[in-house]
Amino acid sequence: MLRKGRMILSSGMLLVMVLTFGGLLAPVLPHWQFLPALLAGNVLALALILAVTFLFGRVYCSVLCPLGIGQDLVIWLSGRRRKKRRSFSFTRERRGLRYVVLLLAGLSLLSGYTLLLELTEPYSIFGRILNDLLAVPVSYGWNGFVDISERYDWLPMVMKAEVQQPTAWAAVLAGVYLLVLVALAWRHGRAYCHTICPVGTLLGTVSRFSVFRPIMDADRCIHCGACERRCLSSCIDAKHGVIDSSRCVDCFDCLTVCPKEALHFSHSRRMAGKETVPEDRPSSGAIMTRRELLGTAALAVGTVAAGLVRSNPILSAAASAETAGRGAAILPPGAQDAKSFFTRCTACHLCVSRCPSGVLSPAGMEDSVLHLSQPHMDFSLGYCVYNCNLCSAACPTGAIRPLPLAEKQQTKIGLARYDKEQCLITRDGIVCGNCARHCPVQAIAMTEERDGRSYPVVDDAACIGCGSCEYHCPAEPAAIRIFPMRESMQ
Repeated sequence: MLRKGRMILSSGMLLVMVLTFGGLLAPVLPHWQFLPALLAGNVLALALILAVTFLFGRVYCSVLCPLGIGQDLVIWLSGRRRKKRRSFSFTRERRGLRYVVLLLAGLSLLSGYTLLLELTEPYSIFGRILNDLLAVPVSYGWNGFVDISERYDWLPMVMKAEVQQPTAWAAVLAGVYLLVLVALAWRHGRAYCHTICPVGTLLGTVSRFSVFRPIMDADRCIHCGACERRCLSSCIDAKHGVIDSSRCVDCFDCLTVCPKEALHFSHSRRMAGKETVPEDRPSSGAIMTRRELLGTAALAVGTVAAGLVRSNPILSAAASAETAGRGAAILPPGAQDAKSFFTRCTACHLCVSRCPSGVLSPAGMEDSVLHLSQPHMDFSLGYCVYNCNLCSAACPTGAIRPLPLAEKQQTKIGLARYDKEQCLITRDGIVCGNCARHCPVQAIAMTEERDGRSYPVVDDAACIGCGSCEYHCPAEPAAIRIFPMRESMQ
């Protein structure tokens, strides 16, 4: 029952996350992912995740984490492809690697540069794979289904999806992640989760003390190895009767294969007298000395504290100097300042997936490698739609704070600057007026000059920097462009 319940619940959670990135569901579940909750200072979500982990182990990793659930799907497909279930074996915990990654994650939180977290955090990786790689073929497939549906009058009210092409480098990066993770899961199960993932390591530290956990009954165990071969996390040492609870993700597969029912998900103290305790048990690598236990616990607590410091704007400002780089980037409405945005954004691309015009785009190497893949406004791809505040409602980390539509419509993200020499009026004598016609706040007026031609004039007080003028300008390059506030004043 535990395994079936876990499978039903995790499948539902994965479907909800996919539909959320597809824009069909409200972005509720992303706010309950561990790192977004940490950066947003969502104490309720953090407390609940940590409490559940302390009570039952890493349930989060098998039920709530979309990347973990996706790996389980790959492992299942691997077993189907082989026409027999994939056989795993116990591996020693790579404790040094796990806690080095966690230490670097904590230091990155303190420094305000989230690049390492972007590269290793599971929710953000899942979001980029889904949005930058899989969304395009899924959208084309859905639109093909809609065409067939309209032809045969199956579902006449179904609408087509907007297909937004991601930048080439973002798609390539997402493809590399997908290939690596699929290969790891296909061959080695949850290797990423129990070795690289900083969230898994942090929650694994808590789960070392979990109240309920899978435990072997020494009186019944015949050391057949069935549970070890089934363990996706390679954390069961059947020979020595050891289960490394820091790597166990509570998939409950082992409970279903034991021929003697020697495995129980039970209170650790209740089964303490029946648990296998061989003389050479420490050789399995699942046991820690008191000093190691205290050290790893302190590191986990320090990482959470670093994240909470970052979530508090006052403490964050006192902890470090202004974040450098990306000074020329135009940030979406709701991003209070560059430092707050860059230190909280994990590049999950949920805001990118919600943007109706495609103006939000992952940044490449043009500004700074430290802010790789974090979204910025690219007005060659689209413009900030005046009657839209979807990105501010979607962001789970607080990098883009929620803005009511009325407030968003008055928020300045930049200022338009007009280059008369580049304009089609000057070059070719063509008066197009696109910039004035498409300005949603009437900040651009066509004013006649002495030569009898009308040229655009920008009202800085009214301009909000939405980029509609730049996007609709037919000149190459655009004769009117959006600049950051401080650059436009120079």
